[in-house]
Amino acid sequence: MTQTTPEPVPDGLPPRTRGRRPWTVAAGFVCVVHVLVLVAVAVFYGVELARGEGSSTVTVVMSAVVILVFAALLALLARAWFVGSTRAAVPTFVWNGLLIPVVVALYGAEQTLIATGVLVIVVLGLVTAAGAVVTRRPDA
Repeated sequence: MTQTTPEPVPDGLPPRTRGRRPWTVAAGFVCVVHVLVLVAVAVFYGVELARGEGSSTVTVVMSAVVILVFAALLALLARAWFVGSTRAAVPTFVWNGLLIPVVVALYGAEQTLIATGVLVIVVLGLVTAAGAVVTRRPDA
């Protein structure tokens, strides 16, 4: 019987954390925050519908469905960040870029608190994604 020697692990990290870097994990957490906010908005729409305060049942239901679809896609994006992939950078930049007009509209509607919260999340998303791309390994 021959014994094989275990292959060396880069950077002395265990295999599960081999590709993870602080910026990719941070970008994943920002995506998780996006998911939680979207799920909360969808739940709010459901509560609004249950109370009968929605303008149209079809509009409220379809809005909630679209919101949940985006939440699911962002959850997949968060998973990609958590496994250490920097391929999630472009969709993260696009998503956060699409939120900039939302911030402007919220400020225009004098929803300053909500607009500032969204702006903070957008800036965090852009900074963490950029940090993950800049600090990625050459072999990744």
